[in-house]
Amino acid sequence: MKIIYLAVSGIALLAWNVASAETKPVNLELRVLVDAPPPCTVTGSAVEFGDVLIASIDGNNYRQNAGYTLDCSGRLADDLRMQLKGTTTTVNGETVLDAGIAGFGIRIENAADNSLFSIGENNWTPFAFNSLPQLKAVPVKQNGVQLAPTEFNASMTMVVDYQ
Repeated sequence: MKIIYLAVSGIALLAWNVASAETKPVNLELRVLVDAPPPCTVTGSAVEFGDVLIASIDGNNYRQNAGYTLDCSGRLADDLRMQLKGTTTTVNGETVLDAGIAGFGIRIENAADNSLFSIGENNWTPFAFNSLPQLKAVPVKQNGVQLAPTEFNASMTMVVDYQ
């Protein structure tokens, strides 16, 4: 009986301390270390189209690999996502890289099926590190547009992040 009495009085004492602690200010110092995952390094290369005949620009001719390497040594996961950013224009209803010539641009494609690779701030493509998306670039022109001979240039930035 004595043991039960001490246990009950201990609980009552604890309850009294908790109730009285509600009115006392407490200073709390919190330190948080946010540690980001190891970065990935993307290295790209220039795509050279060489001499392009205006009459031969049809969205198929002059297709080139847009090679890059991705170094994610020390990565925490294999699930990544990719974003392509650059100045864009619309050619034949598709968003393509602007090459500084009205009615002309560079279409970025997924090499697996030559489908349009989305470009822009809100377009992320998920992928696994061991199966990097292979990209291709191909010159395209707006139907019915007459182009004048000139040099062209387009650029894009690739952003890779963890999913």
